[in-house]
Amino acid sequence: MPPTEKALDRRRALVRAAATLLPVLGLRGTTTRAVTDHAGVGTGLLNHYFRWPELRAAAWGAVFDAVAETQYADGATNPSGAMERYCTTAFMEESRPYWQLWIEACDLAPADPALARELARAQARLTDGLAQTLRHGVAAGCWTLADPAATAVRLGALHDGLVALLLSGIGGIGPAEAERHLRTAFALECGLPADRARP
Repeated sequence: MPPTEKALDRRRALVRAAATLLPVLGLRGTTTRAVTDHAGVGTGLLNHYFRWPELRAAAWGAVFDAVAETQYADGATNPSGAMERYCTTAFMEESRPYWQLWIEACDLAPADPALARELARAQARLTDGLAQTLRHGVAAGCWTLADPAATAVRLGALHDGLVALLLSGIGGIGPAEAERHLRTAFALECGLPADRARP
């Protein structure tokens, strides 16, 4: 028997509550009690609708669905603007909670199948969104790329590596320098001189 609308509403409310808390408390810091308190329901209700690993993974996935939606919202109609936003926002201080969430998910995923599935789905969605934006930019004559999908993988890998350096503090670079590296890589991918590193 399919779930009732009331059951679906309660499930959605629990996912929203957990997704609101994750960027603040992190994957390890967000507890069932924190979620039920935020949602205004008892722990028993949460247990009726979800196993905790499934709820936590669904909420984590919802957080990164929103990130992908915002990041590539106008990638088809304004690829230059979408790439500018990608470069400009990649290393902003406001992005730090999302970097932390991503790294926590990578750490926990090997022992958490639900989280591993969401991590793989989010990675594919973010990479595909970037690749689509790059393809639209090629079609619009904004830039030239031989293989937009491969460029998306390389830019994503560079982004993640720079984030790791920023979080660890061992790279000796700050956000502005990280952004310059990302812009330079994009320019080089497009066959442009490094000093033309703006989408």
